[in-house]
Amino acid sequence: MIDFQQLGAGWTTGGAFALLVFQLLGPFFWWWQNRKPGRVGGPISLVKAQWFVFAVSLWVLAPLLASGHDGARVICLILAVSMSLRGVVELYLCLVTRGWKVRYGLFHDSLQLGLALAGLGWLALRGEPVWALFLLSLTISTLVTEIIFVRWFKHSTAGPEEAVYFVSGDPEHRVVNRRTAWLFLPQFSLFLVSLLSVFLDRGVVVS
Repeated sequence: MIDFQQLGAGWTTGGAFALLVFQLLGPFFWWWQNRKPGRVGGPISLVKAQWFVFAVSLWVLAPLLASGHDGARVICLILAVSMSLRGVVELYLCLVTRGWKVRYGLFHDSLQLGLALAGLGWLALRGEPVWALFLLSLTISTLVTEIIFVRWFKHSTAGPEEAVYFVSGDPEHRVVNRRTAWLFLPQFSLFLVSLLSVFLDRGVVVS
């Protein structure tokens, strides 16, 4: 049996609420990026905008907001710091020098994936709580998904060389966006369930 309340046990009520509210930035980012023609990065589809917000919240905010269990928090902090440093470098190369390349992202995704796998194995051996194992497992799943997305992006857009950093919602990208939704939505749903479970007095148990 799976007690879904355990999946969100690593966050306080305030932390879970903050993560839920942060998801609302997906539609806002989509609107903002597409509002002005010629904005750096190019137009973005709604599903890609929501994926971006979800990834940031899972890879950076959720680990930073995790509470309790020192071993799990150490792994969470390592992953969050690594991704935060990548974010700073990527923003600088994308917005200032325009020198970001797809292979940079793939290299760091692979590095982050290795760290997450090692962290998951270590936490499992230590008998860490379910929420930590869930967070690491979901992180691993999304990193693999991101690697797939980057490869799709590389083959369907002009790429960073032309200052294009997103997949648009144009009809020519309909297939990519539909595939993105199929991979993204199950993971996003699990994340939302784990956050909502924090607010339940009793867990939703599935046998």
